[in-house]
Amino acid sequence: MALAAAQPFVPPAIPWLQALPLMAPEDLQLGPGLDPLLLHGGLQRVLALGSVLALVAFGSRARAEARGDSDLDLAVILAEPQLSPEQKALWWARCREALGYTGVGVDLVVVGRADAEHLSGSRWHVLGDVARQGRVLYAAGGDVSR
Repeated sequence: MALAAAQPFVPPAIPWLQALPLMAPEDLQLGPGLDPLLLHGGLQRVLALGSVLALVAFGSRARAEARGDSDLDLAVILAEPQLSPEQKALWWARCREALGYTGVGVDLVVVGRADAEHLSGSRWHVLGDVARQGRVLYAAGGDVSR
């Protein structure tokens, strides 16, 4: 039995570096059970916290494979390069409260810009999945004044 040569891992392009305004509610169709109007309002409140560089849905909802009981996996990428564990916990709580009810459970990943860029090249870290399969809902690009 001949073995195929292993393909070298090529890190994905980082999808959240190019500016993209917050998607309109009608474009936030991420599967059954998730209310796009509630999600849009929640994402606006997260952006109002300031320092948010990008919001990226990932997992089954980003891949259009969600069921009614699927949660929303959401990466919140902040302008700060790195976050201490205490800062991550604080930002997670702020973002979760601001997001509010969306109709489904939400798993949040909160990460600083430099860590997100570094980890996006990993084939094993969740940020690698975010970069490869995520759906960018908002990206400040070079403008993080929000």
